[in-house]
Formats: sequence, structure tokens, C-alpha cells
Amino acid sequence: MTVTQWFALVLQFASLALLRVFLGKRWLRRPATLLVIASVVYDGVIQVLLSFPSVAQWDYFRNGIASEYEGDAMLLLSAGMLAFTAGFLLTGRGRQEPPSAESTAACAKVLDWRLLALACVPLLALTYAGRGYNGDAAPQAPGTVPSPTAAGTFFVIVVTLTAVSFLLRHGTRLMVTVLAAQSLILAAAGERIPVIGAAAALIICCARAGLRPSRRQVTAMLVLTVALTGVISMAKAGQARRLFEQDTGAAARASALGGALISPPAPAAGTPGFAGQAAWRLDGTVYTAGILQARASGHPLLPASAVPESLLLAVPRALWPGKPDTGNALDPYQAQITAFGLAPVNYMPGVAGLYAGYLAAPWLLAFLAFLGMAWGAAERWILTRVTPARLVLLAGSALAGVTYEAGLPALLGLLRPAAVIAVTAWLAGMLRRGPRAASRRRGTGPGGAAAQPGIS
Repeated sequence: MTVTQWFALVLQFASLALLRVFLGKRWLRRPATLLVIASVVYDGVIQVLLSFPSVAQWDYFRNGIASEYEGDAMLLLSAGMLAFTAGFLLTGRGRQEPPSAESTAACAKVLDWRLLALACVPLLALTYAGRGYNGDAAPQAPGTVPSPTAAGTFFVIVVTLTAVSFLLRHGTRLMVTVLAAQSLILAAAGERIPVIGAAAALIICCARAGLRPSRRQVTAMLVLTVALTGVISMAKAGQARRLFEQDTGAAARASALGGALISPPAPAAGTPGFAGQAAWRLDGTVYTAGILQARASGHPLLPASAVPESLLLAVPRALWPGKPDTGNALDPYQAQITAFGLAPVNYMPGVAGLYAGYLAAPWLLAFLAFLGMAWGAAERWILTRVTPARLVLLAGSALAGVTYEAGLPALLGLLRPAAVIAVTAWLAGMLRRGPRAASRRRGTGPGGAAAQPGIS
């Protein structure tokens, strides 16, 4: 590795250290921390693995890109996430109301796990039939907003909230079992990130509601999540990838996952092992490196006005009937591939690198610092109190934080279903509190004089 890359690793370590110092022991319970850790994986850990020639030789994403731009990209992305971290810490810290038995019970009642489980049934059926999450209609490239279909949009968040609500009602004794069931349901969709994000969201939401898992449970859940993501990778490598995108049903998907677990497929002759394949598939700097190289050769920056315009990708088509299709000027991922002559492959642009072709380095750092401040203010509000709506938004934020590689518009797209469910939960809570408040005013309900023995 070069000196530039080593310095980039130092900046990544500084981001994590700042979060640990200023957020204290609860730093791993914050969605923003998940986002920073994900950036370190894509832009740090993976780059260390790619520093070995035996692994880097298979990274065809880097074909035609000079090695010095890889180091420059790594440094820019690391500095950007450090700026994001600093902005987040300026606004994201604040007093959190401790959870109570009453607030936890209210969340469990409003977010009834039985109703959520019932809502999961059609989402599962459509997903396993190839018409929901990761189906033929779902966009596969990072940088795009998730599928606008109901199943594709609500599948992960509803499954996650079902597991969270069940534990709020029954306690942490079954946490590992619930996580296993949740992970297996999501794994049948054939994607790794939802499994990881849902596991993180489950732990964070339960901890915020006062249900803290033991260290043994956390260890077991971590091992289970890592093992299952590896099984998904092996299943997709050993079978046609479209197995998880077509009408194959739950049985065929489960068989593929079970077969990969029992008899892992051997890598094809002349190809790297699964660890090596994961390294170049998850290269988080090559997209930005290609842009930096094109800019150095004379390509001008794209108009900065397209940065706020790209956020319109997260607006649901139901609210914007004339919304243009993905692939137009609103999509910064595709626009930069075309403008800078990048190869049409499945890059991982990341939150920090998605706008490298629109903003010069100082402005990109300023934008990420502002984004950190906005994220911090929103997260501080979510964590101020424990309510059903805020718990839903916390789960959505955790799922979005793990999806760093997809870029900002995609993260906002992931927050759409959480916002819809949060509004629904808020309305349900208001309706539930209405009769109770009326009974208290009449003195006939809980807390009223007529409800207290010995008072005449």
C-alpha cells in the first residue's frame, strides 16, 4: 500500500475513534456509526485485501485506471467520511429519555407483531415468486432507488419490525431464535445487505426500548449473521444468480441455501476463492478513482445543481406521476458513468463517492459535513423519546446506514417505507390514547378517581 492509502486508513480510524469518544459506550447503537463502519469496510478493509497482487489481479473493475488514482480516491473518501463524522457529532449528541416499561409496552401494542406478521405473508409470497424484493422489476445497480413495488419497498422493514415487536412483547429470551428466523426469511431473497441491516436494526431497536441482549446472545447473532451472508454468497456463486430473481418459490431458494451450507461449491478453475471474489466485488474506491482519472485528463465537472436534483429520485412515483425513469439526468450514478467514460459495470459508489464528479474536493467535504449535521439532527430527534413512530424510524435508519454503498438517493429511498409506517404508527397511537384520555377526564379510566379503590 502507498503512503496515501496508509494516511487514508488513519483518517478512517480517526472517524471511528471520534464516534467512540464522543458517543461513549452506546456508540454502536447509532445508525450513523453503522454508516461510518460500512464506509471503512468498503473504502478501507477491502482496499487492504486488494493490496495483495493475488487478489487485485481479479479486480476487472480497475482495468484502465492508474493505481495512483486509487490512492487519491481512498484518501478523498476517507476525508469525506471524517467530515461527515464531525458534522454528525456537532448535532447528533443530546439527552435521551431512558426507556420505561410503559413506553416499551406502548410500542409493543401499537406495533402488534401479529398484524405485522400478517402483513408479511403477501410480501413473502410476492418476493419468493420473483415479483417483490430483488425481483425482475427491481433495479440491481447501486446508486438507484429500490423497487417502487409495494413488496420490494416494504419487505425488509416489515420483516424487521415484526421481529422487533415480537421481542418487545416476549422479552429477549428468544432473541437468537427470532434473529435466526428473520435472517432466514430475508436470506431467501438472495441478498446479503438486508440480512446484515435487519440484524443491526433488531439489536439497536431492542436496546433503545430497554431490552439489552447479553454478550453471549450478541456473539451468537454475530456469528449467525456472518455465516448466513457467506452461505448466500456461495449459493449465488454455485447457482444461477437469477434463481433469486424469478418465480422459483421458497423451496428452491431454501434448497440452494442449504446445498451451499452442506456442500460449498468450489471456485471455478483459474478464479480466486470466495474471499478474493468478495474483495473485488466490494471495491468501494474504483468508481471515484475512475472519475478522478477522467477529471485529470480534462473532463470537466458536471453541474453541481444536479446534486440536490438527484434527491428527487427518492420521491415516490405515486406523489410524482410524471417522474422520469431511472437512467436520466436525475440519476448521478448513470450520468457520471456516461460523462466520464466509465465501464458499465456494477460499481459501489458509496455515500461519499457518488457526487465526486459534481463537486470539487473542498465542496464535496463541505457537502458531507452538512449531510452529517442533517443526519445527526434527525437521529437525535428519533432517539429523544421511545415511541412507536420513532422506533420505526430508528429501524429504517439502521437499515439505511448499512446500505452505504448505494449512495444517498438510495438511502433516502430506503427511508420511505419507514416514514409511511411511522406515520401510521403515530396515528394509531393517537387513536389509542384518545379513549384513555377521555376516560381519565371523566374519572372512570386508569388514573381516574372512580378507578381507585377507597375513593368515594
